[in-house]
Amino acid sequence: MSESTQQVKDFFDDYASKFSSIYHEEQKNPITRMLDKTWRRSMFDRFKRVASIIKEQDSKSVLDIGCGPGWHDVLIAKSQDVHITGVDIAPNMIQIAESQAKEHGVSEQCDFTVANVLEHSFEGTTFDVVFAVGVVEYFEKPEEILKIMHDLANKVAVFSIPVESHWLTPQRKIRYKLRNCPLWFYNESKINDLMSRIGVEKFTIERHSRDYLVLMKH
Repeated sequence: MSESTQQVKDFFDDYASKFSSIYHEEQKNPITRMLDKTWRRSMFDRFKRVASIIKEQDSKSVLDIGCGPGWHDVLIAKSQDVHITGVDIAPNMIQIAESQAKEHGVSEQCDFTVANVLEHSFEGTTFDVVFAVGVVEYFEKPEEILKIMHDLANKVAVFSIPVESHWLTPQRKIRYKLRNCPLWFYNESKINDLMSRIGVEKFTIERHSRDYLVLMKH
C-alpha cells in the first residue's frame, strides 16, 4: 500500500462515523441542513445523477468503489431491483454500511467488502454499472483505478472528480492538507488528457456544481 493510500485509509477510517452523519437529515438541526444545501449540494446532486444512470441502463448488478458508509447503496437497493457490491478501504466505513443495509432491510441486495480496489480480485465478475463518487480525487495517478472501473463495467463506468476552479476549492484544499489527506482537482482539459492516457474514447463530462461526473462508455 502506498503512503498516500495509507493516509487516505487512515483519514476515512477515523472520519467514518462523522462522515456517515452527513447523510442523516433527520439528525440535523435547521441551520446544519441549510448549510449543507450550500456546502454539500454537489454530493447529493451527483448521487441523484448516478442513481438515474443505473436506472436508465436497466442495471441488475452494480459496483460501488469507495462505498463509504453505504448510504448510496442502501437508497439504490430500496428503490431499484438491483444487486450492489460495495468496496471500501476503510474497515469502519464497511461496518457502518453493513449495519445500514441490515437496518433498512436490504442486506440480501448488498454485499460490502473491505478492500483496496487496486489489489482486490473480482474473480472474473463484471457489473452493468461501476461507479466511484468522491474517490478518484484521492489518487495522484488515477489511471489504474479508472482502467479497472472501465474493464469491470459492462455498460458504463461513472466517476466524480472535484472542479479545480470553484469558490469552495481553496478551503477544501486547506482542510484536507491540515488533515494530512492528499487531494487533487481537475478541469475539463485535465480530464480529457486523463481519458486519452487510459485509451477511453467514448466518454462524456457533466458539471454538477463543484464536481464533474465522467461517464466512460463501451
